Amino acid sequence: MESQKFVLEEGGRIDVLLASLTKLSRSQAQKAIKSGFVSVDGKVIDSPSFKAQKGAVLLYAPVEQEKKTFAAPENSVPLSFVYKDKDIAIINKPRGMVVHPAPGHENDTLVNYLFADDKDFDFDKDDSVNVRPGIVHRIDKDTSGLLCVAQNPQAESLLQQEIREGDFHRTYLALVYGNVKDHKFRIDAPLTRPNHTERKAKVDLYKGREAITHCVTLANNGKVSLLRVSLETGRTHQIRAHLAYIGYPIVGDPLYGRGNEKIALQGQALHAFSLSLIHPRTMKRMTFYAPLDEYFKSLLRYFYGTK
Repeated sequence: MESQKFVLEEGGRIDVLLASLTKLSRSQAQKAIKSGFVSVDGKVIDSPSFKAQKGAVLLYAPVEQEKKTFAAPENSVPLSFVYKDKDIAIINKPRGMVVHPAPGHENDTLVNYLFADDKDFDFDKDDSVNVRPGIVHRIDKDTSGLLCVAQNPQAESLLQQEIREGDFHRTYLALVYGNVKDHKFRIDAPLTRPNHTERKAKVDLYKGREAITHCVTLANNGKVSLLRVSLETGRTHQIRAHLAYIGYPIVGDPLYGRGNEKIALQGQALHAFSLSLIHPRTMKRMTFYAPLDEYFKSLLRYFYGTK
């Protein structure tokens, strides 16, 4: 790809300016900036929110990358569809499944299985720009429960807009250590984004992005508490990081939890049990539920002594 140089006729956010000067969408412009393809007055810019001044020289120098495709999975894994049509699929993701390809998980993710087995999944597997086709929100590998997947690019765009406007609602159940005495509470603490060098999201009043979590205590026995948790924002690891920050780490969480747990664990006791959205074609609100998996139930039996 050829480099492009521009003298800015106006100032503003670098991602907005790059998108307006090239054929890139704003999301593509942000990816280009984070990949180090953009410089202003000779300095490489890696933040999409960087404010460039009028008269500055912007250089867009993309590096031709090897074209990637989504690999076919080695083994067929049947997906649990709670609901599916030509525009959306609501999936009850099992604990242990990665949502989209990443280093170490190139062909065993939810996206790979969708390309292999869902005839309604209308995305181009050779599109190297959209690296997470259909994925409008995510849940962690070892979190179970409901995930909404767009079946085509138009539905993907509409659902992403719905999330930005706050019309997309997600509710979780979390089993945490500690005697949570407040019946209802709100956690408002900005979070940094985890990366390859810093795996945890951290509360940072200056560098963190707004993150708000709402909690309701459903049960406690003095040692552990069962919480209903809903997201006002959707930061990476938000629930796990927030609950650990206030002193109530999720049972079984290998990253934010206790390091001295004595029971056999298979990941954090966090389950996305409810999902409510406006259908991108019918514009009608739809709400879905998913029961707890056996692992979460076994932890409840262990701590609460029920059969």
